Amino acid sequence: MPKAAAHVSSNPSRLVHTLSGLGVAATAAPRKGFADKLAELIDLSGAIALSESLRGLKRIKAVETEAQGDAQALFMDRRAEMIEAISASFTLDPDAMSSSPAGFILPSPNADTFGDDAAGYAPYQRFYALHQSEMDHRVISLRGLLRKQLAARSEALAQLAALDTMMETTLADYSRRSLAALPKLLAQHFFALRRAQQAADADAGQPSNAEHWLADGGWLHLFHQDMQTLLLAELALRLQPLQGLLEALNSEHEDTP
Repeated sequence: MPKAAAHVSSNPSRLVHTLSGLGVAATAAPRKGFADKLAELIDLSGAIALSESLRGLKRIKAVETEAQGDAQALFMDRRAEMIEAISASFTLDPDAMSSSPAGFILPSPNADTFGDDAAGYAPYQRFYALHQSEMDHRVISLRGLLRKQLAARSEALAQLAALDTMMETTLADYSRRSLAALPKLLAQHFFALRRAQQAADADAGQPSNAEHWLADGGWLHLFHQDMQTLLLAELALRLQPLQGLLEALNSEHEDTP
């Protein structure tokens, strides 16, 4: 199974560009300031809780702890593991199941893949959702480790770590709801590729088969590549807050004589 490029860019628009390239991007929302956008994402109780937490930030001090490892190396290692978990799962070889870092691999195509709307896409929606669950767990764990390093470094970074915790909690539900829409958008691309193959079969006067679909340039081969690209773009988006923490930590190191 050819692999999509496993480079995870920090470009904030990568996910939007990927969706646009698949022809499933939603209409762009009107431009608004950060405060206006944030106000739309949290309810009154959430806003009150956030306000109370912000008032207590100045009381937070650095926490003495055992010496931590290299945060940059930790981030790069964990990110590489997440990329590998995605890439290695894009195989149809059943023998690869036991060695897959994610613990699962691509679903094998069958008659429903080509002929049934609900049953055809359902295995791929589950596959994508499993990756999202795996990413969520790994990113939350890594984010917590980076915050511990910030909290031990200085008072300012300890306060930043606390602020990051508040924002993660406040926006968690919104983030999960937004990302849960991705496999549904991906379904539109799946059905568009399948319809094109069905039209080609009708023109040829004979049906195609799974071997043809999975060959280079086949509709399912293209879909697999595009799904992998979308997963990597989602991973890049999920890692952006962590990259911000890492940049703050590195900046503190540079400023310390």
